[in-house]
Amino acid sequence: MKRILTSRSRYISCATILAVSTVIFTLPVTYANEQRLLNANQATLSSSVMPLSEKFSYNDGEYENQSAQKTYSVGVRRSAEDDLVLRFEVRANDRASFDSNDIDRAEATSGIRFPKGEVIWNAYRVKIADGFSVPSGDRSWFIIGQWHGSRDDSRSPYIVAELQGTDLVFLSRYLSNGQTASREMYRMNDVPRGEWMNIVMEHKVSSTAGLLNIWVNGRQVVNFDGPIGYWDHEQAGYWKFGIYRSRHSADAIVEYRDVVTTTHDLSSRATMTN
Repeated sequence: MKRILTSRSRYISCATILAVSTVIFTLPVTYANEQRLLNANQATLSSSVMPLSEKFSYNDGEYENQSAQKTYSVGVRRSAEDDLVLRFEVRANDRASFDSNDIDRAEATSGIRFPKGEVIWNAYRVKIADGFSVPSGDRSWFIIGQWHGSRDDSRSPYIVAELQGTDLVFLSRYLSNGQTASREMYRMNDVPRGEWMNIVMEHKVSSTAGLLNIWVNGRQVVNFDGPIGYWDHEQAGYWKFGIYRSRHSADAIVEYRDVVTTTHDLSSRATMTN
């Protein structure tokens, strides 16, 4: 059963805003959840990016915008094929209000919280823009998708999709003798820029019966049974996506579409290419 937050009164749907008629005059810069500034019936159906504010809904899920809250940080647009696209951008010194000075962040955090013991699926298409470099040093990171434990858990995410130089790397973490341990699950060399990639994950948090399966562009690249995640708290975890990186001077853009997080089987989506 798919779990979402129920406090919908604070949110307005991305699809509702964009899937309406074109206006013939220019609107001021507004935010999707500030209904006093934007009449949804006057929004433009176009490739223009509309900024999203602190709370927004997308694909029947509810999300928190964790970013510098600039007009370019987290936005939504329509593609030429009429797909709903979420766009994330960071520039130097862009961080959320709770971040330290060595972090740049523009992320969406899912409101879905899953209990332990359930098989969780999530799928998304992601496009990494051309024109910026990604550091690959030991003290650098550039994460585009991450599964965290409970909100009060300060440990590193237990499943990570991370750019390292020109590679896309999937990492997992688990507990070993009470300490966090990690393993590299798959490395995709020379990840394409400016092209959509279809990524599907299936996982379950457990000390003994965990699992992690990952497909990229229709091909299964990870098939793992064993310890996954942090099983020493009540929840299995929650999903975050966008850009979370160590401080860097280059502007960076990553886009997503068709994002789904659920306990329903997504194996049919796993066989799709980009």
